Amino acid sequence: MCESTVFLEEGGKVREMMKDVTRIVMRDGDAVCTDIVGEQLVLENVVLMEANLLSHGIVFVRGT
Repeated sequence: MCESTVFLEEGGKVREMMKDVTRIVMRDGDAVCTDIVGEQLVLENVVLMEANLLSHGIVFVRGT
C-alpha cells in the first residue's frame, strides 16, 4: 500500500485532514490532495513540514 495520510499543523496542534492520499500537487502555495477514489482536498497557503515515507504521513503547516 502506497497511500498516505495528510495532516495539518496549526497553532501547535496536528489534525488529520485526509486518508488514503495517492497524489499531492502544489499549486501557488496550495496543496491539492487526491485520494484513491479521486476525491480532492485543497489545503490553502501551506508548506510541507514533514514527509515520513515509512509511516505514510505527510504534514503541512500554514505558510507565512
